[in-house]
Amino acid sequence: MRDDFPAAVKETLAKRVRAICSRPGCEQVTGGPQIDPSKAINVGAAAHITAASPDGPRYDPALTPEQRRSHDKGIWLCQTCAKMVDNDPLRFHEQLLRAWKVIAEDNAARALEGQPDTSLVATFERLERLMPALLAEMRQDFADNPSIRECILMDRGVYNGGGVFIYHSTEHPDLEGQFHILENYGLARNVTRTNATRYRISEDLGKYLGV
Repeated sequence: MRDDFPAAVKETLAKRVRAICSRPGCEQVTGGPQIDPSKAINVGAAAHITAASPDGPRYDPALTPEQRRSHDKGIWLCQTCAKMVDNDPLRFHEQLLRAWKVIAEDNAARALEGQPDTSLVATFERLERLMPALLAEMRQDFADNPSIRECILMDRGVYNGGGVFIYHSTEHPDLEGQFHILENYGLARNVTRTNATRYRISEDLGKYLGV
């Protein structure tokens, strides 16, 4: 049995992003008028961040049916992107889809407030709202070690490799999701070579943080 989204949840997911696909770089408009003035066309989909049934992509058995049907577990995408993320769940994993959702909803909020995204300044203002604690720690790290450009993400413990910054998920909830947001903006690049998740920081972000 599938835990599909109710119609009201689908409508809310679409409205929260202006009926625009949430995948960065796509941003396809998914709604418009039909010839019939009483009807509208929809080419979008309320996609499941975690699957609606056990045989679906990114299924989480720990969730209740109510949680699977909630707004929190959905993301609005065009039909093409919805198909793509479900066909390649290893590439399009839960944290990445959550990062897309945050960016898309924030873009919609800025547009609603009359603040279109026109420059890196707007991007950094947005990031300060989304991840102030992480940026504050990164700013201090860059001040202490201005030549370092790579960082390791860890649940806990100490990394003995040296030459990198260390950030812990115990101190920053949804740490990987925050770095996916930086990655989607082109401000960080995943350069993982071992079991430790590693990112390289862009010069634009380093400059913003005071390097």
